[in-house]
Amino acid sequence: MVDLEMLKNISLVNGISGFEKQATRVMKSYIEDCVDEIEYDNLGSLIGIKKGTGQLKVLLTGHIDEIGFLVKDIDEQGFIHVIPVGGWMGQNLPSSLVVITTREGNEIKGVFGSMAPHGKTAEEMNKVTAPQDAFIDVGVLNKQEAIDLGIRKGDPITPVSEFTVMGNKKCLMSKAWDNRIGAAVIIEVFRQLKDESIYPTLYGAGTVQEEVGLRGAKTVGQMVKPDIAIAIDVTFSQDIPGDKGDVKLGTGVALGVMDGSAIAHTGLLKALEAICQENQIPYQYDMTSVGGTDSGELSKVDAGVMNITLSIPSRYMHSHRTIIHTDDFQATVDLIVSFIKAMDQSLMTQMIEDKR
Repeated sequence: MVDLEMLKNISLVNGISGFEKQATRVMKSYIEDCVDEIEYDNLGSLIGIKKGTGQLKVLLTGHIDEIGFLVKDIDEQGFIHVIPVGGWMGQNLPSSLVVITTREGNEIKGVFGSMAPHGKTAEEMNKVTAPQDAFIDVGVLNKQEAIDLGIRKGDPITPVSEFTVMGNKKCLMSKAWDNRIGAAVIIEVFRQLKDESIYPTLYGAGTVQEEVGLRGAKTVGQMVKPDIAIAIDVTFSQDIPGDKGDVKLGTGVALGVMDGSAIAHTGLLKALEAICQENQIPYQYDMTSVGGTDSGELSKVDAGVMNITLSIPSRYMHSHRTIIHTDDFQATVDLIVSFIKAMDQSLMTQMIEDKR
């Protein structure tokens, strides 16, 4: 049974890139009784550690940051001008709700301004405002009123959404599935392995600042120096009007053969395929020449790390409201748990030899 309360809590917590502390606290609360140790890197990434009986080290990462904005300036009328943090499309912003978190921790609700269509030309109505040119209205009449609320330059701005169980009860809509669902996979993996003896030492990290350059993956990879690293992320569900592709909601974990940042280690890919087949875990393949995940940095640690990305399909990525399917979440958890249980020196040697 999928823990909807955990998924709700991990998705709705605020935590844009560079300001992930609230999100890592939520993740920590779910894993601290399932692991032997918890560590942090100096950027704020959270790392849970479950010790194994052997010498191998397996690292799972799910970046815990979400896209958002920072306060760039406050104009004389009290409108908040912003700088995007992560990749935004201007179409997703008008009339959307956000929260500004002040230095003191107060949360100020605001809305991205939009223009009424009355009296506008077709060209004006169809014009999309670039994210860096958008503004937020916090319901004040001048700059001093905004300052009196505690708003300052550099304050983080987080999208506001709701956690919604959709018409198909396995479809869940919320913000920040990119990539709180990856963090949730790690939580559930640790939960299922809590009382199990495993051969590899398992590291599960909620990495920070992925959306602005895979930064947490780089520092965590350097800390752990794993033998195997699996990045868990979302990918594009290609089952919406106007899109064509094989990746779809509800059809299983997506094995990332290639993206714009990494190519999967063939030995690891074959081992995961075999585990899916043996355990009747539904899976599909994800291949693209654009975008990237934590794998882009994890694969390059030291002399190179055996690496792959496992993804959960999602609709409307990088918007306030993204949809995922719980069957894909469960398939990802099942695959990783089965892999960790099967992992020993013999399997490691078999995967290594695929490259030699």
